[in-house]
Amino acid sequence: MDYSIQPIVTRRQVEILINQFETDIDFKEKGQLSLNGFRNLLLSDDFSLMKPWCSRLIYQDMTRPLSHYYINTSHNTYLFNTQVYGDSNPEAYNRVIRAGCRAVEIDCHDGNNGQPIVKHGHTLVRPCLFETIIRLIEPILFKTSPYPIILDIENHCSIQQQHVMARILQEVFGDRLISEPLSTNNSSTLPSPEDLKYKVLLRVIDNDLSSLFVYLQNVPYLEYEYAKANYSYFHSANISEKLFNQIIQSDPMGLIKQTTINSLRMYPSGLRQDSSNPNPIIPWNCGIQMVALNYGTDDPIMSLLYGKFLDNGGCGYILKPEYLIDIDNTKFNPFGYLTKPLFLPEYMNEYPQRLIITIISGQFLSQSNVITNDIPDLYVVVSTHGISFDQQVQKTKIIENNGFDPIWNETFEFDISFPRMCLVSFDVYDYNKYTKHGRFSYFCLPMTTIQTGYRHIHLRTKDNNPTYSTLFIHVAIEDK
Repeated sequence: MDYSIQPIVTRRQVEILINQFETDIDFKEKGQLSLNGFRNLLLSDDFSLMKPWCSRLIYQDMTRPLSHYYINTSHNTYLFNTQVYGDSNPEAYNRVIRAGCRAVEIDCHDGNNGQPIVKHGHTLVRPCLFETIIRLIEPILFKTSPYPIILDIENHCSIQQQHVMARILQEVFGDRLISEPLSTNNSSTLPSPEDLKYKVLLRVIDNDLSSLFVYLQNVPYLEYEYAKANYSYFHSANISEKLFNQIIQSDPMGLIKQTTINSLRMYPSGLRQDSSNPNPIIPWNCGIQMVALNYGTDDPIMSLLYGKFLDNGGCGYILKPEYLIDIDNTKFNPFGYLTKPLFLPEYMNEYPQRLIITIISGQFLSQSNVITNDIPDLYVVVSTHGISFDQQVQKTKIIENNGFDPIWNETFEFDISFPRMCLVSFDVYDYNKYTKHGRFSYFCLPMTTIQTGYRHIHLRTKDNNPTYSTLFIHVAIEDK
């Protein structure tokens, strides 16, 4: 029974709740919840911070063109380490796809004996066979989502080895590989995720793998008026982090308009040799669908990606706000607000809200897989991420020498003008006077998925694995 969807208003609903969470037979017979039963209720997934249907169900409209969705995207997927050394690891694809990623990158080069290999060009990264990766991922492509997986192939192969790649793709994926236009598709727009269920899409440069049909053709970025005249709906510009920063200074509206028709991809700067990640919030604010991040880097930036794509059943596709789709009418410009707007037009379907969070206490807070005699000095950072003036950070006081049951009981308020663009993150840190503060655990989610009232946050490790640690909080949301 989903208590968040169905308010508890009848005696029968209360009985079901008691039977589910109460372990003491005497209390069950009396129709009561004991303290332990109430604790079980508060710690359950149904009563957690995130609305359960948002994390369990694919509830958004999935029949729009592909360009209307944010897509969970990985950069240099084959790397576990830095950009310049290590191995091209097939297991990395297993990891990111199981984590919900729907667009992975494969850098292909000519190998020995006519077999294409995957490696990072002009580096010390050791290669692996293209066929090994394709056969490894085939059984897991749709384990976490029925919606299309995009293979972004950076091709450096000769024509002969491209033919080998095409043969491998067709042999392994069969009719799941899109090799001809869909008969149901409008010829002027990209097909929808629903049209492409259980399908494999290729994203390649024109003429690469020319024997296969490509819905996402990798092209250079052109300014909007040139792109409008020269590109079609299936063209997909690849934008470097550096170029993106230049575009938003010169023509942000042109960029946003392109994203209403074409699926664009942004990737980290080549100067990030340590595999660090750029902040994805600004490109998401501009409507860029595929913001590629290094999954092998467990940093606070990756936590934002994990949090954003928890929504919509974790299927890897999130419908963009309507004002980023119908841009000709809304004229939405995320850089066009110098101050918080007093009101927004009704057609934008955004209603400013005040988010009030009380961090009450923590339970069993520790650093996963770390054995130490040091007792942590913990504090909690609560931050919001969205349109520039919705980005705020607040933190609790430090509780010394207590990772078992620290109590803060501190309240913070956040005024949010664009809730549909806003992520809320909770990060637990260990204070250290002499070194960088250690990040223990986190939880991040879209503001629109938050349940109000008393809630437990089930914290996750930096690499997004579950823990037994929780934060106990109270949440209120008020219309402004």
